[in-house]
Amino acid sequence: MADSATPDAGSSAADASDQTVTAQGRSLAEYAAVIQVAFPALFEVAPVSLLGEGWDSVAVETAGGVVFRFPKREPVAASLSMEARLLPFLRGHLTPDIPVPTYEAAPATGFEWGFMGYAKLPGLALAAEAIDEDNIERLAAAIGHFLAELHRFPAERARALGAPGPRQWKPPYVALSEAVLPALRRQLRLNEFNRVRRWWREYLADERAWDFPATLVHGDLAAEHLLVDDEHRDLLAVIDWGDAAVGDPAIDFVGLMRAYGSEFTWRVVEAYGASGARVDGDLLRRVRQLAAVVPFYAVRHALGAEDEAGPMLEEAISELRAGPVLAESS
Repeated sequence: MADSATPDAGSSAADASDQTVTAQGRSLAEYAAVIQVAFPALFEVAPVSLLGEGWDSVAVETAGGVVFRFPKREPVAASLSMEARLLPFLRGHLTPDIPVPTYEAAPATGFEWGFMGYAKLPGLALAAEAIDEDNIERLAAAIGHFLAELHRFPAERARALGAPGPRQWKPPYVALSEAVLPALRRQLRLNEFNRVRRWWREYLADERAWDFPATLVHGDLAAEHLLVDDEHRDLLAVIDWGDAAVGDPAIDFVGLMRAYGSEFTWRVVEAYGASGARVDGDLLRRVRQLAAVVPFYAVRHALGAEDEAGPMLEEAISELRAGPVLAESS
């Protein structure tokens, strides 16, 4: 699972005319200048607006409506390159629209991993409060159908187009547990730590957790990555494919559960099955297990942060305490 829950690096918008706003220590005017130099034929670049900044990248929008994403680390740059290869082939396979990268810039001065851009897709992020009696069934059906389409895309074809995915599923989770448990021993109360350690031991020993039909997955289906129209809340597009991979299809229900709750998520699962996808008890079990894993990614990210590591770790510990591993024992 991704270490970020933000769309195109975030959801907080800045005033398009405020070029004093900074992201990763740079003004928006600097971003505009770099984009213009890389793509001199692109009209209406400045002023740019800040769409957001997350763990992985910074996203800005030009005055002409082109979204550019600037990776913060080399692995994120590799993910953007994967998107550029995969998404053009995937677009015609799915009912909702998806972004297709049009602009790719090689590493430039001050941006050592380059950046990527695409035309902004219309729509609003699907907020939980926007789901009501009039649209809940329609939205659940649309998202379930989309996921069934996505998971039917040939996995080997996705791998050939650059989608990552280990042949063995357990090792990344073993590595995650080994990264966070020593720190959690110091941060948690003894009974809490024992609960966490026992949960990890049982999870890693559960053979059913690692026995599934691998499919192409979105990998970070958070609320801000589902775009709907303003009037009817019909699903229009799915964005931010940087975490696309070949893996467990259950992962694509985890973000829905965190954003909209279990009732809506199970409606999506029903629609997913009605669209011909495989639904069984093991899928539902893995969804719950993977949802429990999510707070541990925040802990690992906080441990690796150079700035504000203390506050970030406190926030991650709070999320862990509110999550299923510890909340059930409270």
